[in-house]
Amino acid sequence: MQFRSTRASDVDRIMDILAEGRRALAELGIDQWQGGYPHREAIEIDRARGESYVVVDDEGTVVATAMVGFSGEGDYDLIDRGSWLTATRSDDACYGVVHRVAVSASCKGRGAASLLLACAEELTRDRGCESVRIDTHPGNLPMRRLLEKSGYAECGVIYIAHAEAGTPERIAYEKLV
Repeated sequence: MQFRSTRASDVDRIMDILAEGRRALAELGIDQWQGGYPHREAIEIDRARGESYVVVDDEGTVVATAMVGFSGEGDYDLIDRGSWLTATRSDDACYGVVHRVAVSASCKGRGAASLLLACAEELTRDRGCESVRIDTHPGNLPMRRLLEKSGYAECGVIYIAHAEAGTPERIAYEKLV
């Protein structure tokens, strides 16, 4: 498997993978992404900013996707029931942020999500940042297990502004790089 920047030709496949992720979350009883987010426009914006990445398998098929950014995350400025490992805020961010992680159902358990996280960490180190931050729905136990297995520390609770009709509470994680 290989990690690379998203190409325009990848966007349809990314939307298919996100739809699979939406269904998987619904099957777990999780209200995250059930209002249609992430929309195509969000992926197109990520791609235009150079913040959209994919994992492709040995045949060149996109099997996973994520956004990795370095502009800070305003929703992370207020953390409840804990604290970040680093003190930086979104207006002067020295962290990478990972959002919109999804893996094709056909590739689950093959290491694509772990590769996404490892490459996000490498991008973060290369930019001279201190850490990677990520959040997930409290009920998303597979993602929470992945983060803990990958060395991320549970830091507290944040509240996202774009929860649509879903639960805005997210468990916040950070890993020093």
